[in-house]
Amino acid sequence: MRKMKARTKWLLPFLALLLILAGCQTVGGLDVNKALLGDLDVKSSESSTTLSLNAVPAAGITAEDQEIVDLMNSFSLTLGSVKLQDNGNVSASGIVGYKQLKVPFTFFMDKANIVFTAEGAKQPFYFPIQGYEDSLGIESLDQAKTQEISKLITQFVVKNLPNPGAISVASVTESVYGQPTSLTKLHTEITGEELPALLKSFLKSISKDTEGFTALISGLYDYLYPILKASGEDLNNLGFGEIPLDDKDGVVAVAHDAAKLAVDAILLVYDKQVESLYKSTPELKTVLSKDTKLTVDLFVDSGFHVRKQNIDLNVALPASDDLPLQSINVKLVTETWNVNGPVTADPISTTGGIDLSTAQLSPGETLRSFDQGSAIYNLLKNDMGITSKSLMIAPDDDYYYPIVDNGTTYVPLRYLAEDLDATVEWDAVNRTINVTDDVYGDKLVFKIGSDQMLVNGKAYTLPEAVFVDEYGDAYVPVRLLTERLHATLEVDEDGYIWIDRP
Repeated sequence: MRKMKARTKWLLPFLALLLILAGCQTVGGLDVNKALLGDLDVKSSESSTTLSLNAVPAAGITAEDQEIVDLMNSFSLTLGSVKLQDNGNVSASGIVGYKQLKVPFTFFMDKANIVFTAEGAKQPFYFPIQGYEDSLGIESLDQAKTQEISKLITQFVVKNLPNPGAISVASVTESVYGQPTSLTKLHTEITGEELPALLKSFLKSISKDTEGFTALISGLYDYLYPILKASGEDLNNLGFGEIPLDDKDGVVAVAHDAAKLAVDAILLVYDKQVESLYKSTPELKTVLSKDTKLTVDLFVDSGFHVRKQNIDLNVALPASDDLPLQSINVKLVTETWNVNGPVTADPISTTGGIDLSTAQLSPGETLRSFDQGSAIYNLLKNDMGITSKSLMIAPDDDYYYPIVDNGTTYVPLRYLAEDLDATVEWDAVNRTINVTDDVYGDKLVFKIGSDQMLVNGKAYTLPEAVFVDEYGDAYVPVRLLTERLHATLEVDEDGYIWIDRP
């Protein structure tokens, strides 16, 4: 995983470019293949990225659906400073926009951890990488090996994808990080109508590219064999017949033949399958229409490094009650500077942080990790509703086994309290059950055989004393416990109990 991080920031732009630019050996004097592959050799750089969405509602949309569309359109992501260090460390700082909220955050990744924090967080959050890699047996893989296989895969794809219908080149001067820069602009477009034919051409090219296909499988073998060997699995039971996995030539030959056979089998039925797919899923005719378009402006310097990218993806959507949108548009703009220059990523200490590989945070614990007045606290609680909970108890419920006595319904204390995220502890010495509300932290104390309860130290009288059934479950009034845990309770005409916590 650590070895993948040096390329992570280019993933979306790079995939978009591969979809429409590959296979163009030279356009207007620009070697497109070199431009696509040039960034694979970048060891260090600084960059910025802006991502935005625009959902266009369908005609006659309801007010409720329009509210959802407005929420989607309020989302934005800005990475103002992404730093890739030559040792593979990566840091980033940016802002996530949602509704009227702006949430600044920072991110750091090195060989040991992925660490991130946000404005208002009381501590950083992190995920240990090294232990994860060790568990997969890939600690021996180095960055150079990963870059090699990444480049090999990219070269194979670039070589075999067909040309798009619209592509042009021009010399321009563009501002990159505030500096005017002489660049070559490559403009290209592809519509949804073109995709089936482009995919078919790609498969045909792969089928004929015996040398490239074999080289790719050979490279994958060199990359994956050490991982499989370190995993401790029986390597002779992986579907290569009599050929042991350590026989590279034999494995590569069998894998190539099997892969080619699969590709050729797809090509034999490709047209019929596409036609059948259109018939069974007529919505595809809208998605794969001329109204779906990917447009890319790629700005390349003399060293074949991508210095700027403008990516615009518009997807036409079929009319649907479940998805009342006419189309959705994604725009991505990136700038890159200080290519292969001196760059130092900004570290974030894990001291006092929360280890996400082991922590199991409740909604309340999550909220308490942030300042109550912060934007992210408001986002989590009010917009994302992480504390919201809905429960239903049937009259004959075989989980809660509610008991009705003198018009009061009783349920097992532990079951309901824990379902509302509260912690429940048994004090054997005092024969009390201590309940702590997850969100607000209130302390509730119930004593077996007593009709008195304590709420944050203040005594209250129960309708009946806390009793224990034949299975050892302590029962308390459902409404009392529900409301003390900051939830609401309603009973419908059929006797079903509905519990909701905002």
